[in-house]
Amino acid sequence: MNDTLTPEAVTVETSGQVPAGAVTEARERIASVSRFTAKPILYARVNLAYSPSLSPGERCAARAVLDVNGQPVHAQAEAETMHLAIVEVQHRLRVGLDRLSYRPAHRG
Repeated sequence: MNDTLTPEAVTVETSGQVPAGAVTEARERIASVSRFTAKPILYARVNLAYSPSLSPGERCAARAVLDVNGQPVHAQAEAETMHLAIVEVQHRLRVGLDRLSYRPAHRG
């Protein structure tokens, strides 16, 4: 278990009319994935974007990157609501952390 990432440590950037509670939700959900790795998460950034000109299923986007002890883990998702985009990007980060834990150690 890892407790290196707190919600306050997650950097969130927004563009467009992002709902007020989305920033807090993104911080909490992204910080919660830290429990799925024993490695330290050195940095976490999320970008939330709303674009009314896109089709309904793509209007809300969440993109995230974690620096997990020097290894980047990226995820992105588009959805009809910002909540759904954040939930999906959280899920994809967890999958990325699972994959990272199964990679063999690099030997040079």
